[in-house]
Amino acid sequence: MTDFGKMRYFLGVEVKQCDSGIFIYQQKYAQDIILIFGMENCNKLIGSLVYLLATRPDVAFSVCLIARYMELPTKIHLITAKRVLRYLQGTLNLGILYTKSNDSELKGWTDSDYAGDIDDRKSTYGYGYMYGNGAVYRSSKKQAIVSLYPQLKLNL
Repeated sequence: MTDFGKMRYFLGVEVKQCDSGIFIYQQKYAQDIILIFGMENCNKLIGSLVYLLATRPDVAFSVCLIARYMELPTKIHLITAKRVLRYLQGTLNLGILYTKSNDSELKGWTDSDYAGDIDDRKSTYGYGYMYGNGAVYRSSKKQAIVSLYPQLKLNL
């Protein structure tokens, strides 16, 4: 075995290790996406943006929303993808910082909506977990079926 020292780059994820913690980000990968795509291949662009979500949860909602429509994208989806690229261009140095901490508590959050998607009236739910002060898992899913509960009518 060979010791190459501290990890600096792995599968498109850049890693900075210091005394205060570990910072993961994808600046080079984001720059490559911005340079490569002339936007004519929107489906491949969205796939690239989805991979970027490993270190950029700030664009997760926008990218996942666009990805829902990649079977039959329209001009508005292309415009939204361009807007995400412009945002990335101005925030290339953002990522996730995992700092050293004596806090070893596992915390979790969850949230959901009821029929929040205006196109198909499906609900979305999500959850996230943090260990200490670092996010270790997050997920957001659209439910596969539509819930049909009667609306409450209030007579005031």
